[in-house]
Amino acid sequence: MEQGAKNLLRILLVALLIGVAVIAIKPAYRQALAALIHGTPAESPIWQSNAAYYPDIALPDPAPAPSPSAPAAPQQP
Repeated sequence: MEQGAKNLLRILLVALLIGVAVIAIKPAYRQALAALIHGTPAESPIWQSNAAYYPDIALPDPAPAPSPSAPAAPQQP
C-alpha cells in the first residue's frame, strides 16, 4: 500500500512539473495563466481560439452590478 502511495505521488509530481514546463515554454499558456489570475479569462489567446473553434461554448456573462437606486431584494426567513 505504501508503495502505491509513493508511485501516485511521483506521478502527480511529474504531472505538475510537466505543467509548469509547458507554462514556462509556451507564451500562449503564460498569457492564459495571467488572464485567469487577473480574472479575465476571455482575454486568453487559448480561450479565444477555442471560442472560434467551438462557438456553442461561451463564458458566462458576469452578473450586472446592482444599481444604487434599485431597492434591495427582500430577505427570505
